[in-house]
Amino acid sequence: MPKPMGEQAHVAVILRLNDPNDDILIRHIRLLRDCVALAQQRWQFEVEAAVVLPGELQMLCRFDDIQFGAGDAVKLITTAFARHVPHGGTVVWSDENEMHEVGAAVAALRRDLIENAPVRAGLARAPQDWPHSSVHRAVPQVGKLGVDVA
Repeated sequence: MPKPMGEQAHVAVILRLNDPNDDILIRHIRLLRDCVALAQQRWQFEVEAAVVLPGELQMLCRFDDIQFGAGDAVKLITTAFARHVPHGGTVVWSDENEMHEVGAAVAALRRDLIENAPVRAGLARAPQDWPHSSVHRAVPQVGKLGVDVA
């Protein structure tokens, strides 16, 4: 049953690169951040947690109305990034991306999963050791190289 119009919803998003061994997201993190900011401006959602790994972007977003914007926001992020990143004509994004609505009760658990993803991937010993994560939300980011969550 669809949610009533205007009811907030949490959406977990995982966007994977077509080549999981590529690190284009890290190398072009500023462009990725700009694409997310553009989608936020257009579709009015809040990113509650995010992490950029070499081969994927994970986010927990809160939309005022999931039926108006969630899918379109993700599409804007992926198409804008693919349009502007140098990729030699290859396909940037995998078809195996995920977008799921999660209940408010599990949103905190999903936030922890997202922020601990670099540890599980063997990229860091602690979430705070990975620079491209919303775990640094309260810390000013020199050079804006991390994920600055609005």
